[in-house]
Parts: sequence; structure tokens; C-alpha cells
Amino acid sequence: MARKVVWSSAGDDSHRPICTSCGQIHDGSCGGNSAMGPARLRLEKRRGKTITVIAEIPLTGAMLKECLKELKKRCATGGTVKEGSIELQGDHVGSVREYLDSRSIAHKGWH
Repeated sequence: MARKVVWSSAGDDSHRPICTSCGQIHDGSCGGNSAMGPARLRLEKRRGKTITVIAEIPLTGAMLKECLKELKKRCATGGTVKEGSIELQGDHVGSVREYLDSRSIAHKGWH
């Protein structure tokens, strides 16, 4: 009987954008643009708690962490960056949409 992998600590890069300049997984090191579209907003329930997730945000590295810092301050909540996505504790879609609009970052989802 074959075993099915339920969880693995190895990262899965299939959801990460590909750089249009070098053809590698986009991490911002080559300075090229990624093939990312607008940021995706969604709400998730984890262990009975609501999480606001901003996925596919077109920012990298230090810019992503700076964005997280500003959002945490604006929403007065905790949060983290995981696999290129920003996760905020609680339902803060309205505040996040206003923030993204003020920064001219295109976004979709959760109207």
C-alpha cells in the first residue's frame, strides 16, 4: 500500500510567481518584474478565528514587511508574512482595501 504525504516541511513553490526576466521563482533578487496580477483578498477561518489574507501582493522582501508593519498599525492587530502573503488576525478587509487603494496597489476579492 502506497503512503500518501499528508504534510511536508518541504516548501512547495508551485504557487509562487515566475520572474519574466530570468525565468526563476520571483524573489526580487534579479530586479525583474514578476507575472503577478492584482493582490487577492480573502477571509479564512482557522481554529474558530477569522484571518484576513492578502495573497499574491506585488511586493517583495523588505517592502512586504513594511506593508505588514503599516497594516498592523492601521488595523491595531497582529499579523505575519507567510510564503509571500500577509496574514492579519481578524476581519480587516475594509481597512486593507482602503490601504491598498491609497498605495495604488490593484486588488481583487471579498467585495
